[in-house]
Amino acid sequence: MLSVVIPAYNEEENVPILYEKLKKVLDSLGEDYEIIFVDDGSTDGTYQRLKQLAEKDSRLKVIRFKRNYGQTAAMSAGFE
Repeated sequence: MLSVVIPAYNEEENVPILYEKLKKVLDSLGEDYEIIFVDDGSTDGTYQRLKQLAEKDSRLKVIRFKRNYGQTAAMSAGFE
């Protein structure tokens, strides 16, 4: 299985676009995959957007930090 980990901080407008483009490419591979978004303490609607997408796609996982810990911590959480 392929796992794609994506840290996100205040990317409300961008996560749906990225998700759709990434999904299209991953679907074309014909392999099992998961997409893991790590919301790194966003203060906008990033988490809500990710949650809406995850409700429609079981291959999309969302991890949410209560505050911003930075890209390294977000990537680490996604890998774990």
